[in-house]
Amino acid sequence: MRIVPIPPAGAEILDAADPEAVAAYERAFYNAFAAIRPAGLLRHLWVWDDAAGRIAAPIPYADQVVYVLRDAAGQVRRALAVNLALRQVQAARFGFVLPEEPGIVEMLTFFADGAHDLRGALRFRQDCYADLRARGRRFGYGTARRRPLPAYGRFGTEVLEERWLEGEARYLLRFDFTQIRSRPRRIAPGAAGG
Repeated sequence: MRIVPIPPAGAEILDAADPEAVAAYERAFYNAFAAIRPAGLLRHLWVWDDAAGRIAAPIPYADQVVYVLRDAAGQVRRALAVNLALRQVQAARFGFVLPEEPGIVEMLTFFADGAHDLRGALRFRQDCYADLRARGRRFGYGTARRRPLPAYGRFGTEVLEERWLEGEARYLLRFDFTQIRSRPRRIAPGAAGG
């Protein structure tokens, strides 16, 4: 019997084989970050296509799981992208090296596009973490700038390293998926996720 992890309640796992689904995700990714008019290091972290209004992580989709949450109109409003394979590491673009230990992943992006709903964002993240635990993953590593560090602290996040690059501070973070608990959900018979 194969156990298939399920996506968070109300969310789905991006079908990376569907070009329309990928385009919708990448446009939402772009919209979430374009509002802050990023410059500097953030422009080097991801693959930006300003002409098409899209962003992608530099990691192939085949190596990722991307959780997306859509609104009633079908628009992607939240997403969490995770590098499961670790054949390439996005954090290496800033000179960070992830530890070699079992059960780790790399957090590529977490964003919300549209109305800010902190409770909903926390619930979404909590459900994603529960799915990652079901996949046998315990820790996630990712990078951030200084501004979101207090918010990440609420998710059981630890700052491991600081680097100054091009006049900007970047931090290597460790997210502990075991510190975030979610209540078990009842799954309808026959329901499965990708």
